[in-house]
Amino acid sequence: MSASHDEISRLEAAYRRAKFTIICHAIFLGTACFVGVIVRRAAGLPPIFLFTVLVVALVLFGGDIMKLFYCRNELKRLRGNLSS
Repeated sequence: MSASHDEISRLEAAYRRAKFTIICHAIFLGTACFVGVIVRRAAGLPPIFLFTVLVVALVLFGGDIMKLFYCRNELKRLRGNLSS
């Protein structure tokens, strides 16, 4: 029983770290899009420029997004096993 509580507390800490990382990535992405809009208008670039910023961000941050989903799913599974 104690092992499951230790595992849950470890996963909760990992989930909080992953959530904080995703929030920081979202702030960075918002800033990058804002700067991208300004650069696109100033340089006369096509609208696909902003789409490229979004795709690159998803590729770069995909591992962190998957880590967040993994921790969330494992927490749900362990809490479900603990309650039943």
